[in-house]
Amino acid sequence: MIPTAILRDTVTVEPHTGESASGPVWGEAVSYPARIEMKRSLYRQGVDSVVLSEGVVWMRPDAAVAVGDRVTANGHTYKVVAVEPQAGLLRSEALQVTLGRSES
Repeated sequence: MIPTAILRDTVTVEPHTGESASGPVWGEAVSYPARIEMKRSLYRQGVDSVVLSEGVVWMRPDAAVAVGDRVTANGHTYKVVAVEPQAGLLRSEALQVTLGRSES
């Protein structure tokens, strides 16, 4: 498990629950301890798709976050592009959450 001393930031995750006539519908916001690393890079989403990543958030493996959710970090809102569990020898140690373009 990722050490608590590394998780010095807090992010808020709002799950994407569906679409409505006025746009996306978000679930109840939940806060998690995290480590935020904001650095732009390109993230490959398959064979033909490349997305600009605004940064990466490292979270505990039990955090409820999925692709398409909305994450608020450092006062800015981002869309989750990818969630990759980081495996250790015996269990998942952390989640690497890649953040897409800022919404605000």
